[in-house]
Amino acid sequence: MPTTAEATGRDGVGRQRAGFVINPIKFDDVDDVRRQMERICAENGWDEPLWLETTEEDPGAGQAREVLDAGCDLVVPIGGDGTVRTVASQLVGTKVPLGLVPGGTGNLLARNLDLPVTSREDALNLALTGADRRVDVGQVRYWDTDGETHEEYFLVMGGVGMDADVMESTDDEVKKRFGWMAYARSAVLLGYDTPVPASIRTGEDEPVHKKIRSVLFGNVGKLQGGVAVLPEARIDDGQLDTLVVAPRGITGWAGVVAGMVTRGSVGGGNVSYHQGTQVDVQLATPTRAQVDGDGVGYVTRIAGRIVPEALTVRVRPEGQRGARRAGSAA
Repeated sequence: MPTTAEATGRDGVGRQRAGFVINPIKFDDVDDVRRQMERICAENGWDEPLWLETTEEDPGAGQAREVLDAGCDLVVPIGGDGTVRTVASQLVGTKVPLGLVPGGTGNLLARNLDLPVTSREDALNLALTGADRRVDVGQVRYWDTDGETHEEYFLVMGGVGMDADVMESTDDEVKKRFGWMAYARSAVLLGYDTPVPASIRTGEDEPVHKKIRSVLFGNVGKLQGGVAVLPEARIDDGQLDTLVVAPRGITGWAGVVAGMVTRGSVGGGNVSYHQGTQVDVQLATPTRAQVDGDGVGYVTRIAGRIVPEALTVRVRPEGQRGARRAGSAA
């Protein structure tokens, strides 16, 4: 159950203070964004915010820890989904809320929580005055081609195969210009790639062997444009939802479409949905993988699981759920 944000700071006496972690390469005028954020904080009675920028060497983790150490009451990443994930990973297990302000082409966590994604002003006003909600996060482990094991949190989705190829092959400038349609273009161009033999285990089930084009697992279900690729996914249900795309030849793509439209009830085994607490995919050949849209290179194995109620996010008060606010990206 969401709880209304406290009126005083974490010390119980002073004004509340937000800490911003911004990815400067996402904006033409970072100073303009900063002035806007400072103005909105002042208008809501908050103290002057802490303002930190990500770097190539540190994409947000160190800055997020600095914000926490400074005693800020709200942490606000502004950048792409990767920046949001990196910052949020440092908040896992704490009670300090994450505020979401649009900055990239995806803004997928905000979309799935019905938060403003077209107006920074609307988004920050909500983050400063909204309610706190505990949500699940995902945790992914993957093995690279050198045999090294890596572990990260994710907020939205992870996957291996075609979805990762799409992320890697979509040019940043094209994404900035065309938004989610840039990903759709790349998906069409990659539709004829060779499938990969894989062993897939979901939950406690026995492994299933298939030639896959993509295995996508998620904490939430919607992509850009409102496309629900994991229609049963809920951010606080303690479950990991998995989509396995395994078309049998070119004609199998019709089955994939049919299966996604009917949520797997038809489609001839070309697509299947699974729900549980974990998934483990072992690949016959190294295959590209992604975590919240960021490519992590080629992997030989990838596994995901859910960590229930691990993160606090600032959302709409319960009476405003479903309300959408219009506005420009300014």
